[in-house]
Amino acid sequence: MGPVVVVVGGGTAGCAVAARLAEAWRAVTLIEGGPDYGPREQGRWPADLLDATTLATSHDWGYSGPAADGRCVAFDRARVIGGCSAHNGSTMSTGWSGDDVDLPSTWSTAELADAREGARERTRINVPDETAIQPLQRAFLDACDALGVRRTDDLLDPEGGVGASLSPVNVVDGIRWNTAIAYLDPVRDLPNLTIVDQCVVDLVEIRAGRVTGVLGVRDGMPVRFDADLVVLCAGAYGTPMILMRSGIGPAEHLRSLGIPVVVDLPGVGSTLQDQPVLRLEWAATSALIDALETFRETTGFLPEEQCVAKVLSPGARDAAAYDMHVFPWVEPDPVHGWRCVIPAGLLRPTSTGAIRLASRDPEDAPLIDHGYLRDDDDVDRLVSMLPWLADLAAQEPLAGFLGEPLVVAPSGDSADLAGWVRAHHHHYWHPTGGASIGSADDASAVCDDRARVRGVAGLVVADASLLPRAPRATTAFPVTVVGEHVARLILEDA
Repeated sequence: MGPVVVVVGGGTAGCAVAARLAEAWRAVTLIEGGPDYGPREQGRWPADLLDATTLATSHDWGYSGPAADGRCVAFDRARVIGGCSAHNGSTMSTGWSGDDVDLPSTWSTAELADAREGARERTRINVPDETAIQPLQRAFLDACDALGVRRTDDLLDPEGGVGASLSPVNVVDGIRWNTAIAYLDPVRDLPNLTIVDQCVVDLVEIRAGRVTGVLGVRDGMPVRFDADLVVLCAGAYGTPMILMRSGIGPAEHLRSLGIPVVVDLPGVGSTLQDQPVLRLEWAATSALIDALETFRETTGFLPEEQCVAKVLSPGARDAAAYDMHVFPWVEPDPVHGWRCVIPAGLLRPTSTGAIRLASRDPEDAPLIDHGYLRDDDDVDRLVSMLPWLADLAAQEPLAGFLGEPLVVAPSGDSADLAGWVRAHHHHYWHPTGGASIGSADDASAVCDDRARVRGVAGLVVADASLLPRAPRATTAFPVTVVGEHVARLILEDA
C-alpha cells in the first residue's frame, strides 16, 4: 500500500484528499476534530447539517476576531466531518482564469481542469430548474437585468465575466451534499481507510527534517499516529496553528511561546484574507411574505439564498473582470416575519492580516486578524457599490418586496460613507491564506508549487490556507478542487 498517510482535518478538502488516496490503495488515516456521523444512509446526521434551505451553525469552533472598527465578529468554522461543506449556503462558484498570475504554473486554470470536473461530479453539483427560483430571487435577477447585469449562468466557468446567475448547488433532493457524503461514503468500507473523529491534532512530529507522526488529544488523552506523509487539511485557521505548534513558522513568535523552532518560515500565518461584505437590509413587505408562503406551499421547500451576481464595482481600478458578488437572501425575522438582505462582497481584497497562536494549547482559540479594510482601496470599492445597490433596490418588482429599511447607508460625503462601511461591514465566511504556495523566491510562501511545506520532508498542505489571495468565488468549490489537485500531486510524486 505504500507510505502511511495521515490526513489532518476531515473538512471540505480533507474528505476529498483522504478518499482519493484511499481509492488509490494508500493506507490512510483521516483525523477530524469534530464528530463523524457515519454514512448518510444510517440516518445519524443532524437535520440542520442536511437541510440545504438554510445555513447550519450547530457545529462551530467558536473563533472570533476584530472587524475594521475593532468590534468583535464571529468567524464561523464547522467542527464536524465534512467541515464547512456541511454548514454552508451550498452556492458553488469558481475563480477567474485571469488570476492565474498569482499562482505557480502547476495551479493554472488548465492544470486544474480535471480536478474541477472531479469535484463537480463527486459533489453532484447541479443548477436548479427555473421553476425552483423563489420570488425574491427572481425579482433580483430581473433587477440586475434592468441595470445591465445580464443573465449568464456561468458561475463555474473560469472564463466567465459580469453577469447574474441562478447558482449551481451541491444539493440533492434537498440535502446539502457535503464532501463527507460525496467522498467518504463511497470508500468507508475500504480496509485501508481509518477515520478517527473527536480528535484535536496538536502538532506534527518531525525528526531530522522528516515527518514521523502526528500527536493529538482524544477523550482527554494524548494519542499518536505514525506517518510517512502528513497532509494538513485543517483550513485557513487550523493549518497555520498546527504548523506553528510543530515549530514551523515565524521564529520570533514561536520562541515567545517557548516552541522550539524547527523551520523558520515567516509566511506561516501571514497572507490571511477574508472577503469583506456590506449588507443592506429591509423588512419584507406583505406582498413578499405572501409570495414566499405560496411558493413554499406549491413547491414544498423555500431556499433562502439562490442567486449570485458578478459585478464590477464602479470604484474598481482593474476593469479586467468582476470584483463583487451580490447575493441576496431572506431570513426569518421575529418582528417582521421575514427580513431581506442584499449584500455586496468584495472578492479580491488587497488588505491582508495574520493568524497567531494565543498559547501552545491546541484547544485555545488563535489570535485571528484578517486586516479587514486596512487598504483604502477596499473601502473605496465597497463605498462605490452603495449607489448601485440603491438603484438595484429601486427596480420593480424587487422594490415592491422591500419594506421598512432596517440597515441602510447614511447620506453624506465619501468620508462619512467610508466610516459607515468600516463600522458596519461583515464578511463572506471565506478565509484563505496562512500557508500559501509560491515560487522559491517568494518570502511569504510556505509551500512549493506541489503544496509541500518548505524545509520538511513528508509534509503537504491541501486546503484554503494554500491560496495566496482570495479567489473571485465562494470558496467551497475551489477548496474541493484544491483537495482533488493535491491528491493527484501526491500520487504523481509517490
